[in-house]
Amino acid sequence: MAEQSTGSDGRKFSTSTDYTQYGITDIPKTTVHTAWGRSRTFAGLHFKDWLFISVSLVNILAAIGLTIYRLVVVVKENSDSPDFTFTVLLLINAAFCTFYMLHGVLRERAYELYVFIIAILVVLVYCIIEYAFLNVEGRTTVKLVRMIAACILAPPNIYLAWSVARDFGYLEFKIVGASEVLQNMYKRASIFFCLMKFDLQVTSSFVLLALKEGTSLDILEQVSLGVGIPYTFLWGLLGWFMMEREIKALAWVFMVTGLVKPSYYIFKIVKVYMDLSTNKDLSSTIIYSLLAAGALCLLVWIILMLELPVVYRNFGKGLKEKAFAKKVNESTGLLSNKI
Repeated sequence: MAEQSTGSDGRKFSTSTDYTQYGITDIPKTTVHTAWGRSRTFAGLHFKDWLFISVSLVNILAAIGLTIYRLVVVVKENSDSPDFTFTVLLLINAAFCTFYMLHGVLRERAYELYVFIIAILVVLVYCIIEYAFLNVEGRTTVKLVRMIAACILAPPNIYLAWSVARDFGYLEFKIVGASEVLQNMYKRASIFFCLMKFDLQVTSSFVLLALKEGTSLDILEQVSLGVGIPYTFLWGLLGWFMMEREIKALAWVFMVTGLVKPSYYIFKIVKVYMDLSTNKDLSSTIIYSLLAAGALCLLVWIILMLELPVVYRNFGKGLKEKAFAKKVNESTGLLSNKI
C-alpha cells in the first residue's frame, strides 16, 4: 500500500514501496521489520534456501526421533546410565541447530550458518565417540544407525549451509547501507552475537557432560546444573544488551564476569583427571567427550574475549543508529530502512 509523507511545504504526497501507484500488482514482501530487526520473509527465500532448510529439517528430525527412542529405552532400563546424558545432550544440540538454521537464513547471518556447520560436526563427533568407545554390549543398533546416518547426511548439509551463506549480503545492505565501514562494523557485531550463542551451546553441553553419573547428582553437580547454564544465559543477555545499546561500562562488566567461565572449565577438567585415579568405573565415553567439550568451551571463550575489544572500539560510530535503532526518522538518516 502507498505511504503518506509530508514535504517541506507541509503538503502530503504519496510514496509507495509496492509500485501500486504505477498500476503494478502488489508483489510479495521479501523483507519485513520485526522486534529483533529487519528479517527476510519466507516469500523472499530462494530455491537453494528452501533446499537447505528442507535437508536440515529432515536431518534434525531424524536425529531427534532416534534420540528420543533411545532416551525412552534408557529411562526404562537404567536411568543412571551415561547414555541418559548423551541423549539429552544430542537433543539440546539439535535444538540449537534448528535455531541456527532458521535464524541464520531469515536474518542472513552467515556466521550462524558457519556455527551450524560446527554444531553438526560436534554432534557427529559425539555420535562417533559414543559408539566407538563402548564395549560390544553397549553398541546398540540405534546408536549404530544414528552414527551411520550422521556420517552420511552431514556432508551434504554442511555443503548447503556453506553455499547458502556465501550468497548473503542483500539484507546487510538494506540494514546498514553501502558504507564499507558500517558493513565491516556490522559483520564484527554479527560475529560477536554468534559467538555468544555458540558459547551458550557449548557451555550447556559441557555442564551436562559433567553430570557423568546420569540422573544421579551429587551436591556439586546439582549446583553446576542449577547455576552454570542460567549464569551463561544471563551473561549472554548482558552481552546482547551491551552490544545493542553500545554501553561501554557494561563491556567491562561483561569481561570481568566472564572470567568465571574458564575457571569452571579448568576446575572440572582437573577434577575429572583426579577422579580417574580413584574411580576406574568412570565412563570413557563421557570422559573423552567432556575433555573435547572443555577444549571447545575454552576456545570459544578466548575468541569471544578477543572479539570484545574489536566491537568495543566501534561503539559510538553510528552502528547502533543504523542497525539497532528501534525507531527510525528523518533525523537519523535511515530513510533506507523504510524501503
